[in-house]
Amino acid sequence: MFLAGEPVIDVWAGHRDRRKTEPWARDTLCCVFSSTKGVAALCILQAVAEGSLELDAPIAAYWPEFAAAGKQALTVRHILSHQSGLVGLREPVEANLLYDWDAMCTRLAAEAPWWEPGTQHGYQARTFGFLLGEVLRRATGQRIGDWLRSRMAEPYDLDFWVGLPEPELKRCAQMVPARLKAGAPPPPESVRQLFAAMQDKTTATAAAFQNPSMGPGYMNSTEFRTAELPAMNGHGTARALARLYALSPEILPAELLAQAASTQSLGEDEVLKSLTHFGLGFMLHHPEAPLGRPGAFGHAGAGGSMAFYDPDTELAFCFAMNQMEQGVVNGGQSAQLCAEAVYQCL
Repeated sequence: MFLAGEPVIDVWAGHRDRRKTEPWARDTLCCVFSSTKGVAALCILQAVAEGSLELDAPIAAYWPEFAAAGKQALTVRHILSHQSGLVGLREPVEANLLYDWDAMCTRLAAEAPWWEPGTQHGYQARTFGFLLGEVLRRATGQRIGDWLRSRMAEPYDLDFWVGLPEPELKRCAQMVPARLKAGAPPPPESVRQLFAAMQDKTTATAAAFQNPSMGPGYMNSTEFRTAELPAMNGHGTARALARLYALSPEILPAELLAQAASTQSLGEDEVLKSLTHFGLGFMLHHPEAPLGRPGAFGHAGAGGSMAFYDPDTELAFCFAMNQMEQGVVNGGQSAQLCAEAVYQCL
């Protein structure tokens, strides 16, 4: 945690393996799943600030073949705000497609949106990273992983990666999937609706999360960790991600940062089947989907990770873990409790 740009809390505990034989270390790397989306957003917004991208420019201006299937007016803003309708592929594909950047982008360029862009919003669980990453590559020649390293991680000494180099694999925590404990209360109705929609192959939800199906244990594979998946496989320390958010007022112009933290999409999410609140690439606070306090922006990840920046208090916070919680899309219970404890100390 950082306050006014200065580190004030930096703690770690537990074990990095399922059998609890290897203590968590100061430099243990952890997958933060969709908390990666906030990092990708910072990269895209920095490119906007430098004039390499325009928020309201058609994607096809950078990626001509993307205009297919009625997407000629779909913009960078539509993707950042989850309004693109391009949440997944309709035709079933093999799991390894996610690890083939060019093939996945070719499929997305040919795909029709699930709704008219800009008329509704729905969580681009996986496509967010491919769409923004390919736009950035077309406009600048750099993918998000390279942009992150050269513009942010290396200049500021941040231990965070999108596409982990093989020498760093030995530092990774083993992610432990969530399991329902005996006697635990049933998940809330919104989670049950989400899981039901995932099982119906005709829904946008299933396209977003289950096509392709990645199978059990994928998050601990070398293939997953070393791939560049800017929506879902950032690896790093909580310290690094908190500091990146603390640096956001330095990385981005004030006017653009304010716009990024302003409401772009709010209401029922066509994919998640619950209320979501998005700015430009960031999750925003809402009483039904809390993330920090009103005015905060950041992102949560599957299983319970959460990172955000609160401009009012100048608080930058990150919680990362390897024991995952079930059905979490807005930050886990542990993350929420830690964040609330921090606020009570301010």
